[in-house]
Amino acid sequence: MNDLDDRIDAHVRREADALLELSHRIHANPEILFQEVQASQWLADSLEARGFRVERGVGGLPTAFRAVRDGVRPGPAVALLCEYDALPGMGHACGHNVIATMGAGAGFALAPLMDELPGRLVVLGTPAEEGGGGKVLLQRAGVFDGVDAALMIHPWNEDQAAMPLLASTRWDVVYHGKPAHAALAPHLGVNALDAVRLAFAGIDALRQQVRPDVRIHGIVTHGGDAPNVIPERAGLKLVARAADGAYLLDDLAPRIERLFEGAAMMTGARAEVIPAGVRYREMRFNRPLEAAFERHAARRGRTTAPVDPLAATGSSDIGNVSQALPSLHGLLAIDDAAMPHTAAFERAARSERGDAAVLDGAAILAGIAAELLANPALLDDVRAAFAEPPAESLARAMAGAAAP
Repeated sequence: MNDLDDRIDAHVRREADALLELSHRIHANPEILFQEVQASQWLADSLEARGFRVERGVGGLPTAFRAVRDGVRPGPAVALLCEYDALPGMGHACGHNVIATMGAGAGFALAPLMDELPGRLVVLGTPAEEGGGGKVLLQRAGVFDGVDAALMIHPWNEDQAAMPLLASTRWDVVYHGKPAHAALAPHLGVNALDAVRLAFAGIDALRQQVRPDVRIHGIVTHGGDAPNVIPERAGLKLVARAADGAYLLDDLAPRIERLFEGAAMMTGARAEVIPAGVRYREMRFNRPLEAAFERHAARRGRTTAPVDPLAATGSSDIGNVSQALPSLHGLLAIDDAAMPHTAAFERAARSERGDAAVLDGAAILAGIAAELLANPALLDDVRAAFAEPPAESLARAMAGAAAP
C-alpha cells in the first residue's frame, strides 16, 4: 500500500488550498441543524467537480447528499461521512467544518485513483448531528444500504483511534396547572412550577440508583409569567445518557418517565411528556478499523493516545450507524486543552492546527478507504470484528487500549 499512500498524500497536497478554503468558508458561515444549505451545496459542488455523481436531498433531507465514484470493477462500498451543522449561538464550536472537509478531502484524494481500485467510494453529507439525528434518518431511509464500512474523524484535543460515545435520549416536558392569585387565593391554583421542581428533585434522587456511566442533565424552559400568579404552565428539557443503550432505553428511560408523571400526581398538574428528537446509540468499536487509523495516522507523523473504552464522553448519531455496520469515529487534535462546545474550540477549528487536521484527516481517511477497497483481508477482519457480540468487542477494545 506504500505507493498508494504516497499518491494519496500527493493528491492531498495538490488539493490543500481548495480544502482549506472550503473549511474556512463553512466555518465563517455557520448553519444550524437542517439549515445547512450553503455548506451542503459547497461540498456537493466540489465533489461533483471532481467526477462524483451527486444526488442532493437524499433520504428526504434537503441538506443531505450522496456523492458516488465507481471503481474499475465491482467490489465493496466504503462511505466517508461529512458533518457540517453548527451549534446555535456558538458557530462551529464542535469543529464540523473540519469534519466536513476531512471527508470531502478524502474523496478528492481518492477520485483519481478509483480508475484502478475496485468497489465504490461514497461521500455522504449527513446534516443535523447536533441533536437532529441526521444519520439515523438517513439510515431509516436506506441511504446506508449496501455500505460495507463508514468512516469519519472528529476534531479533539488529542489523537485517538476511537471515541467511546454514550447512548442518549431526551425529553421535552410541559406541566399544565391552574392559575390563581398567589396572595389572594393560592389554594385555588395548581402550581405547574412545583411539578418541575419535584421532577428535578426526583432526578437528583434517581442519580444515586443508576450505573456509574449514566449522565442526566436538564434545564427549566419555562417557569411561569409573574411571581404573583400561580404558574399555569412550566416546562423542562432533560437528556439522559448511558454506555449501554439497552439499559438506557429499556430500564432507565421508563423510570425517568414515571418520575415525570409522579411529579404531576403530587401537585395535581397534568404532564405532557414528549420524547424529543432521535435517540442516539452508543459507539460500537471495531479494532481492525482502529488499527488502520493508527497506521495511517503514524504515516502522517501523529502518535495516537490509548483509548479508554469506558470513558464517558458525548453522544452522536454515528453510534447508531456503528450498530448497523462497521464504523470508525477517530479523533485528531486541533488544540491541546480546549473541549468541543466552547469558544476556544470554535477558534481552534479555524486555526493552523485545525487546518493541519483537515489535511491529515483527509489523507488518513483516504488511506483507510483505499485499504478497505484493495485489501479483502482487511475487510474480512473488519466484518469479523463487527460480528462479535458487543461484550467481546468491548473486551477486545479494552485489550487494545491496554497494549503498549
